[in-house]
Amino acid sequence: MHSTKKIFASVAWVALASLGGPAVTPVSAQLANASASTLGKANNATASARGLEAMSVNPAGLGMPGSGFTLSFLPLQLRPGLDPINFEDMKGVEGQLISDALKEEWLARIDSAGGQSGSVGVDATWLALAMGPIGLQVSTLTNADLSLSPGMMEGFLYGNAGRTGNPSDLAFTGSTADVFMVSTVGFSFAIPMSNPGGNMALGATLKYSIGHFVGVGQDEGGSFAANPVSVTMDFPVLHTDDLRLESNEYDNGRGVGLDVGFQMQNGGFSFGAAVLNAFNTFAWDSTALVFRPGTASLTIDNLESDFDAMAYDGAPDSLKTRVRDMTFNPTVSVGMAYDLASAFTVSADVRKRLGEGGMAVTPDFHAGVGAEFRGLKIIHLRGGAAVITDGTLLSGGASLVLGPLSFSAAGALRSGEVGEAVLGQFTLSFGGR
Repeated sequence: MHSTKKIFASVAWVALASLGGPAVTPVSAQLANASASTLGKANNATASARGLEAMSVNPAGLGMPGSGFTLSFLPLQLRPGLDPINFEDMKGVEGQLISDALKEEWLARIDSAGGQSGSVGVDATWLALAMGPIGLQVSTLTNADLSLSPGMMEGFLYGNAGRTGNPSDLAFTGSTADVFMVSTVGFSFAIPMSNPGGNMALGATLKYSIGHFVGVGQDEGGSFAANPVSVTMDFPVLHTDDLRLESNEYDNGRGVGLDVGFQMQNGGFSFGAAVLNAFNTFAWDSTALVFRPGTASLTIDNLESDFDAMAYDGAPDSLKTRVRDMTFNPTVSVGMAYDLASAFTVSADVRKRLGEGGMAVTPDFHAGVGAEFRGLKIIHLRGGAAVITDGTLLSGGASLVLGPLSFSAAGALRSGEVGEAVLGQFTLSFGGR
């Protein structure tokens, strides 16, 4: 039994290292959200976005009253997630042996969910500047997703001895991995328009994106055999050539995109609509990619493997298609907001992403409400909730406003299609909230 666990651990390490090794190279996606206030309202800001948040949510907000001047450096949003076995579960057994009863409970949850998924994402905005009806933003989006099949998770927990203590066959089919890193420069502008009794504006954000790294992999039939004891691995990977990154060649994909938006305000009521990526030409450069077969055959006495880099043309069509599909799909959003008082605004959004696949870090569907209270002068409070694809999003946040200086923080709990995660964002800005 100990030998089989050792075999499984060895192959699992090779498999993860073959994909994850180049992905952690620290290089500097479409536009990240530069304002923590948006996350604090559970991303319900299509009709109320102003200043920094308008550039990535609805550029028309730059042409509405209240946008003004705002400058921020390095707002960060973090998106770690594990599902269905989450970080809290892991922390509960830190430094301990996992009991058989707990293993059974975990595997039942994994079987019900169809596998174990893990993700990590970081949205970094290097510069965000809003000056009345114009704005400039430079940001980087990094995201990694790993999905492990129930069979692979059973192998991690038990080796091929399985739940009964007797050797059993396990299939790894269904395990996948995706990694990407993209930087974007966005120029936003808005055109205020006449509106009897209120304000109205049209806006657009023109974006140019450069892809730094992409990696995709999927299991094609790996397994753990009981008799005789052996492990086979077939996890092909297609990714950006390590040598390009070592040579500081970070332009490995590129394209232009356009966001368009509209906002109007009459009295305390506001309406907004936006189409993000109304068109987008981004594509990864196939000449910058290499293919690794990711095959291994391991027995008690022998190990054979092939992880050598090969030309892109040698990759299976399934991986080539996945890379081609890693683009930015259109997202349509409609929102309303109402000022219940001069310092208290409630907003509501409905959002839908169009198309399949893509480099999505947000859910396919979103419908929610948010609120912001600014009556405490130096402290602004926010909260929100949303129903998203197969889950929910609950959030809260606050800003400390000291004259022209504002420090904002927000956190959220998310479940559903894009994984269970605790989100956090911090923004230090000058000139606006």
